[in-house]
Amino acid sequence: MLCVNCGKELEEGRRFCVFCGAEQEPAPRAAGRTSPVTKVVIGVVAALLVAGAGVGIYLGVRGTSSSKTDSTTLPPPGSVVPPAKSEKLAFIDGSDIYTVDMDGSGRRKITSRGDIVDFAVSPDGAWIAFVAAPGTRRVIYKMGPDGSNVSQVTLPDNGLADNPAFDPTGRYIYFTRVSPEDQADIEEARPYGVGFERYDIAANKVDHLYTYGGLQEQSIQGLFADPAGGALYFNHFGSDYPSSIPHKLSLGPPARDTVYMPMLRDTGKYTAVAFQLTGFSRDGAYVSYFKQVLFAEQDPDAGPTQEVDACFRSTASGDETAVATYVPAAEQQGEVSGMEFSRVAASTYYFSKVDTGTGASSLTLDFYRGRPGGSPALAGLNVSIALDAEQYAPLVWHLLAVKK
Repeated sequence: MLCVNCGKELEEGRRFCVFCGAEQEPAPRAAGRTSPVTKVVIGVVAALLVAGAGVGIYLGVRGTSSSKTDSTTLPPPGSVVPPAKSEKLAFIDGSDIYTVDMDGSGRRKITSRGDIVDFAVSPDGAWIAFVAAPGTRRVIYKMGPDGSNVSQVTLPDNGLADNPAFDPTGRYIYFTRVSPEDQADIEEARPYGVGFERYDIAANKVDHLYTYGGLQEQSIQGLFADPAGGALYFNHFGSDYPSSIPHKLSLGPPARDTVYMPMLRDTGKYTAVAFQLTGFSRDGAYVSYFKQVLFAEQDPDAGPTQEVDACFRSTASGDETAVATYVPAAEQQGEVSGMEFSRVAASTYYFSKVDTGTGASSLTLDFYRGRPGGSPALAGLNVSIALDAEQYAPLVWHLLAVKK
C-alpha cells in the first residue's frame, strides 16, 4: 500500500505512515503529518531503505534490550565547557553544511559533498561530526568548524554509522552503528541490535560501549549527551505515530539502558502522548523536547486530532514550559522544525518554524529566541533551504560556538 499523504510504500494494514505520520484510508478523519523533528530523521530512514535495511528500519513495538560492553573503564563526566563568546547557525541545505551569523549575514557553504544527512557540533565549536551517505553506505567524518581538516571516523565495512553526538568535554564522538551481521538480520526480518560506540579523537580509536538488542520494526534516532551527568540519551521509535520514547543510557560500567520519558496512553483527553528529545542546555539545567499527542476525540469536526508542543523542562524540578504549539497538517506552514539551547547563554533557547513561502522548490526557517520565564520572539534570523521533489529535505540545524 502507498501512503495517502507522502506516497511512500507501506506494509499493508498500517494505520499511520511511518514516514510522515499521516493516518491511512479508510479512516474517517483527515490525514495528519508527523512532527518536523521526525522529518529530520526521515533522511536517515530513507538511506537505510536504499541500503537494503528493509523492514528493520520501520518503527514497531519495543523489543528486549541486551548489553555488551568492552573492558574499557569509562571516564567520569568532565567539567562543562565554558560558554563561547558568540555563536553561529550551522544547517544542512542541499545535502551540504552551511553556516550563517545569528543576524542572518555571512552565509557560507563549508562542505561540497552533496551527500550529508546529519551532523553534530562539539560544545566548544572546535569540531563538526557529520554523516555522509555515499551510495548505500553511511559513514561519519569529522572536520573543523570552517570545513577544514576533514578526516574519516568510521569504516563503511563495519556497518552503517549514524547519530553522532559529542561528549561534554569534546574529547569523544558517540554514535550508533548497525553491523553487517545486524543488517543481514534486518533483511531477513529477524530481531537485530544497534551498537553504541565512542570515538576517542586524540587516540583515533573506537570503543564499543553497548548493544541495544531485540529490535524489530523499530529505529533509534537522535543521540544526546547530558553535560551535567555524562549519560547518553536517545529516541526510540515504534510503528505508529506518535511513538517516540526517550531512553537514558548510563555508561557505567556496566552500561545500563532505562526509559527516560515513557509514553502516556489513554489518559482521558489523549489517546497517546509521546516525547522526542532535541537536546540539553549547555549546563544541563534544561532538556528540550517535542511533545506529540493524539487526542481521544477523533472527529475532525470537533477540532484537531493531533498536536505538537515544543517544550523544555528543568532537569531539577521537572517543571515544563511549552514555547510553541502547532497542529500537523498537509502543508508545513507553521511547523516547528527544531529546538536547541544557546552555546553562549545556557538559559537562552532557539527554535525554528517553517515558512513555506511562495515557491515549491524551497522553504524558509524563521528562528525565534526566548528565555525561561519569558515569551519567545523573532530572533531576526531566517534561512532558505532547497526542497527535493522526490523526498523530504533533512531539516537539520545546530548552534555552533565561536571563540574570538
